[in-house]
Amino acid sequence: MIRTILWALGILAVLLVFQTTLLSYVVFFGVKADVMLIVFVVLAIQNGSFASQIVGFVLGFALDAVTVSPLGYHTFLFSLAGYLFGLGSGKVYFDPLVMPALLGLLATLYITVGGLLVNTVFRLGQPLSAYVHMGLVVQLVLNVLLAPLVFWLYGWLKEKFQDPRRGFGG
Repeated sequence: MIRTILWALGILAVLLVFQTTLLSYVVFFGVKADVMLIVFVVLAIQNGSFASQIVGFVLGFALDAVTVSPLGYHTFLFSLAGYLFGLGSGKVYFDPLVMPALLGLLATLYITVGGLLVNTVFRLGQPLSAYVHMGLVVQLVLNVLLAPLVFWLYGWLKEKFQDPRRGFGG
């Protein structure tokens, strides 16, 4: 399990650097696709709740460190997301298109609604328009279209680099 956590953290660390540097310039109608969230959901579905909670905590803490969000904001959201999406590990059949797209939609809605709830409960002072706006529709579409590609890429990489005797990172 430690190897699984370290693999996931390594992949997400590279994506954190990639998303906060290069992908910050790729903007569609004022919105960026959340590649790291989609990859995190893929890893949570594959690795289960316990490992994904740990990975979500570390990833969220790193996001809090590199963004202007309050310390603990992303840590809480990603830890809970790791638990919730990890519950589907081994219980959901993944066709190549519909399920990944649905998970991309659910992940984007989770981050939006979860962020709004954390903002409201802890009185962080962000207006409602910071969470619910027209760009949210564009982000939903981007993440729904991106999710099947990420699931396919993960499956392809897993097939190419998995040791059949030991597993992929586990």
